[in-house]
Amino acid sequence: MAWVTFTDYKSKYLLGRTAVFDKDTFPYWEKQACTTINVNKVTLGKEEITENLRDCVCEVAEYLFTRSKANQLGSVKSFSNDGYSETFTDDRKTPLQEQTEIRGIVYKYLANTELHNSFVFSGVR
Repeated sequence: MAWVTFTDYKSKYLLGRTAVFDKDTFPYWEKQACTTINVNKVTLGKEEITENLRDCVCEVAEYLFTRSKANQLGSVKSFSNDGYSETFTDDRKTPLQEQTEIRGIVYKYLANTELHNSFVFSGVR
């Protein structure tokens, strides 16, 4: 069961900003975000997803997508034409660095909500 639909992502989270995902890839990244946050334990069987949790899922999904791309290849930092030279940045991060950043995202959305204790005690992978 998807906690956040592509329509929710575009209309309620992005609020006019450009989407990171297309409609076909969003379900995969939404599922990855829910698994990372451990949404089922955080919500403790509640039927309705809160606005904070929905936004949290969206931001974590975007983070996971962006990190996936950055970890595949470094981006071009500089380029020269005559002698052909390229310099790549190394945007890769360790799993611990990524986990710390994801915890920061989750804390931002859930810290002052009723879901905070559920999140703290269920953990984030």
